[in-house]
Amino acid sequence: MPKMPTAPPVMPAGTAIIVFDEIDSTMDEARRQLTAGAATPLWILAARQTKGRGRRSRPWESADGNLFCTLALRPEAAPAQAATLSFLAAVAVAETLENWVFPTSDHPQRLQCKWPNDVLLDGRKVAGILLESEMATGGGGLAWLTIGIGVNLATHPEIAERPATSLAGAGCAVPHPHQVLSLMAEKFADWMARWQEAGFAPVKQAWLARAARFGQEIDVRLDKQTLHGIFSALDDSGALLLQQANGECVAVTAGDVFFPDVK
Repeated sequence: MPKMPTAPPVMPAGTAIIVFDEIDSTMDEARRQLTAGAATPLWILAARQTKGRGRRSRPWESADGNLFCTLALRPEAAPAQAATLSFLAAVAVAETLENWVFPTSDHPQRLQCKWPNDVLLDGRKVAGILLESEMATGGGGLAWLTIGIGVNLATHPEIAERPATSLAGAGCAVPHPHQVLSLMAEKFADWMARWQEAGFAPVKQAWLARAARFGQEIDVRLDKQTLHGIFSALDDSGALLLQQANGECVAVTAGDVFFPDVK
């Protein structure tokens, strides 16, 4: 594994970063920084996490050589609009990893976005994204929002239900996490500028161009039932539109997507 460089990742103008060798969770530290009044945008980066987590409080394995970071923001946007930043983050991650993941004749698009917040490499999860936020006092807007991102660079967990991979596991060169974040922060800033100017539309278009199983059959696991149908569209709020066999089109705002042919 490459030696940890002493210099922090290079950030876009106006963006700050705090780097830790070890921390409980970059998400928790971002919350602490925001509560203390830190200026944003602010990236929190750690070489190791002792209490990393993903969606639904699932533990996130934090092995050496992988990327663990969180972006802290104070977006001037309604909560529903700010929620679409998870799709922006997925596009930024995928575009960043293209620098080390090259297409093949059999797999021209190896990096894909899986609804709602994963990035896949060769059909397996290589990155996860988690949004958390807090409403401003008095309601009506957000006090802050954090975007946690974990990317499997050097290693990946073995999880049967949710197959994972890493750049190393896929036979790609393995960059240092600092190198990846330097590029990803730049990509994120570029997309954020477009999002602020034009809204979700350009992000949605870019995400759909990479959408895993778009136009194909998927299963969507909800709290009390599993829906089956064709992933037909993404609406302007980021909800997945599922075309069912009975002709009904269901808008799914929260759930876990599984592919019927992947066991």
